[in-house]
Amino acid sequence: MDMMETTATSAKAKPVISAFRFANNFNSSGPGLWLFLPIALVVGYLVIPPLLFIVYASFTPSMTAQSHALTLGNYRDILAANSDFKALLWNSVTFSVGSAAWALFFGTTLAWLAERSNAPFRSLAYVSAFVSFAVPGLIKVIGWILLLGPKAGLINLAFRDLTGVMPVFDIFSLQGMILVEGFLWTPVVFLLMATPFRSMDPSLEEAAVVAGSTEWQVFKRVTLRMAAPSVLAVLTLTFVRSLEAFEIPALIGIPAGVQVFTTQIYLQLTEGYLPEYGYASAYSVILIAVVTLALIPYYRVTQHAHRFTTITGKGFNPRRKDLGRWRGVGGFLLLLLPIFQLLPLTALVWSSLIPYLQPPSMKAFHDVSLHQYATAFNDPKIIRSIINSFVVSFTSATVAVFVSFIAAWLVARTTLRARWTLDRLMMLPLVFPGIVMGVAILKMYLTLPVPIYGTIWILVAAYSARFLPYAMRFCHSGLLGIHRELEESATASGASWGQAARNILVPLMMPALFAGWIYIFLITIRELSVALLLYSPGSEVISVVIWEMWENGAVGTLSAFALGITAGTVLVASLFHRLTRHYSLDV
Repeated sequence: MDMMETTATSAKAKPVISAFRFANNFNSSGPGLWLFLPIALVVGYLVIPPLLFIVYASFTPSMTAQSHALTLGNYRDILAANSDFKALLWNSVTFSVGSAAWALFFGTTLAWLAERSNAPFRSLAYVSAFVSFAVPGLIKVIGWILLLGPKAGLINLAFRDLTGVMPVFDIFSLQGMILVEGFLWTPVVFLLMATPFRSMDPSLEEAAVVAGSTEWQVFKRVTLRMAAPSVLAVLTLTFVRSLEAFEIPALIGIPAGVQVFTTQIYLQLTEGYLPEYGYASAYSVILIAVVTLALIPYYRVTQHAHRFTTITGKGFNPRRKDLGRWRGVGGFLLLLLPIFQLLPLTALVWSSLIPYLQPPSMKAFHDVSLHQYATAFNDPKIIRSIINSFVVSFTSATVAVFVSFIAAWLVARTTLRARWTLDRLMMLPLVFPGIVMGVAILKMYLTLPVPIYGTIWILVAAYSARFLPYAMRFCHSGLLGIHRELEESATASGASWGQAARNILVPLMMPALFAGWIYIFLITIRELSVALLLYSPGSEVISVVIWEMWENGAVGTLSAFALGITAGTVLVASLFHRLTRHYSLDV
């Protein structure tokens, strides 16, 4: 009898123990479950439906087709033997590989000169690299076209006057696309590669010198091998971002007749009488697959980067190579970084001061005026685009950082098993190129009964989803630097999670949160591909207005407007630079 009572008591106790374990797990993670559910719903809504809608749309037939049943016809037509898919794939890969290789070679060389040599102008190179981040890519591309256009480019006109040869370089070519894309990515590669060069323990290189190796052998067998994970990661990242690029393929590639995936998707929606959503979505799914395959080696390299660790608890002083008589050459190469950032802006300055594009001359200087600036900033459409851009960028950055802050806390602080699913969801938009996200959001809100199509809020939805991974990186990094004991002490003192977050986490994480907010604010202002597909009359943003002025040939007004926007974004970027330098944030 006693045994039966013991067994019954044990059986009754099992649910109680299970409930206690669940409650204990819940309490150990704070309000984890109650935060997880709404944040998972928000992230899931932002990320999953666009992917489902674009995959579904890729199987829908053309709007002119007789049948509306799902079909593989879009993929069959794209991959048919007589289609242009092979040329499209070749152009996309060649453009991406060429741009990535050029940016990696140039940026890595400059990073080595800045961190491992005694070449002058290091500070100037760093300042120009940070400032270049603030200048929208669309503006820089237009500046390069004004310099290297085959008929009216200022550099080509200058060479024609000197040599009689015209043009010296035609930017409207695949080579021109690679050159400009490489220039745009060089500052990013420079900043990314400077960190590993700065962190390397010089004792390994010194040991190789003592063993009798030449400087070239030391660089090839020691320095480059220590930097191998960073080199491969930056190469892959640059390749992927070049695959996703839109501004250069659109402004340079389309007039040159060189199509890549991003421009082909855009033309499917804008070139014909009716938009071909099926073909555009099919191309988008293929591009997502290519980007995903390209990102696999990036994650593998970064996951195993610990094998190449060279920084230990032992202190060391960075070793700088004395360039000797080549020091001036090294300084000149570092000067090329600010020069290549200033050249397109110089072309825009000149274009904004004259009534039509012409090379500098005495006659041209008589036509110099500020009329274009007055025209630009008295245009109601331009003023409206600035207000729209500010509202969209401010709201998108705020939403992305707020959602990422809570998601990062759930991933880093709780023991919920589903937190890793949330982490993967937050990273999913990385495989969405901008043009693909535009198509996906367009199809989504043309179907769902959510009344934001035709307003600026559809841009907020697209940007918030697209830039979640970037906000997550800032928030997660900032949270890992704060010990959980601070939160536990506040909770033990009777504070709720909201009070602990508001009074402890947010103030301590403010540098990381603010840096992430400014980063997303800047990148949304310069985003073109998403905005170009989602804007409607009255909801134009800055990048769309610049695009329309370029299409309409209003180069002078465009230049004045672009320079005004550049001045504003540079001021914001300078704040970002100060913040990262002051708090040593790894961005």
